[in-house]
Amino acid sequence: MIFYFTGTGNSLYAAKKLAKKGERLIDMAAALKSGETTYIVPTGETVGFVFPVYCFTVNDVVYDFAGSLDLIGAEYVYAVVTCGGDPFNAGGVLKKRLAERGIVLSRSFKLMMPDNSMLFYDIHPEKAPEILRKADKKLNVIRYLVSHRKERKVSGGCMEKPFRAVYHLVCSTKGFHAEDSCIGCGLCARVCPVGAIEMRGGRPEWVKDKCVKCSACICRCPQQAVQFGKRTKGRNRYVNPVLK
Repeated sequence: MIFYFTGTGNSLYAAKKLAKKGERLIDMAAALKSGETTYIVPTGETVGFVFPVYCFTVNDVVYDFAGSLDLIGAEYVYAVVTCGGDPFNAGGVLKKRLAERGIVLSRSFKLMMPDNSMLFYDIHPEKAPEILRKADKKLNVIRYLVSHRKERKVSGGCMEKPFRAVYHLVCSTKGFHAEDSCIGCGLCARVCPVGAIEMRGGRPEWVKDKCVKCSACICRCPQQAVQFGKRTKGRNRYVNPVLK
């Protein structure tokens, strides 16, 4: 059983690579929306959490899902934090959150993936193929360690409040808009994990003050019509091949 959160596909890519034949993949955003937060772990099966780091912490979907989770029969629980740099505090935050539900996080892994943070700076998707090749090798190692249930103390989480405060400062949807090149396909609204976008009159509108800043709407727009203020105009977008 693997729980995942994805915006532009990196964590879904990793989750699919880690999953054994027949292993269930569960989208945390969809599960949280539906209220499906109780799971019985099949005998002998491991439980994984695969998600990206934002501002050195976990986003609100992962945080809220972990905080409402009832996990029955879990014997070995691990996390894979996808990142373009240093995940720092994210594994520890998840560990603390799961502990509130009586769930022990046995190990947390860092997985370097192509950067999708184009909301904040220009990115380089041309580097993605080489980064993904290296990620595949790391995923083979992670799969081996998980299959043998190797444990290691999960550190971090001590600065949860300040990092989550910084994260929430950048979560405003003010600035998101669609240019005239928008074709009204509605993909941005469909892929938004928190329902922050609605289609009105064939155009997307950001109807919530806050989002999780996953970059799904802006990176996955087929026309590159979604922008954030003036800063993203002309910047590269990134979408993992698993979503293409």
